[in-house]
Amino acid sequence: MEKLFADGKALPGTICPKQLKLKGIFDLDVDDTIWEDIGLEDGSPAAPPPWLANESVRAGIKALLERDRCIEEEVRLRHECRSMRIWLSEEWRIVNLALGT
Repeated sequence: MEKLFADGKALPGTICPKQLKLKGIFDLDVDDTIWEDIGLEDGSPAAPPPWLANESVRAGIKALLERDRCIEEEVRLRHECRSMRIWLSEEWRIVNLALGT
């Protein structure tokens, strides 16, 4: 693709994507260039989407995802706490039954 751009054979308004490194292709991060969809529009040049170009939006997305994971973890911890209370209550009942109280 880079050769097409260098030779001037690319369509007007298109953007050459960055070359992907094949090593570690399956260890992708959210910021890797493979996720950039610049130049995939209908051919009319446009500003890149905010999630790609605006650092504040990118930081906000990451913060929102982290918040979502925290909420999920809180739900898991509440469930685990409830399960532990039920288990302890049953153990306490069995001990008291064994002691005859």
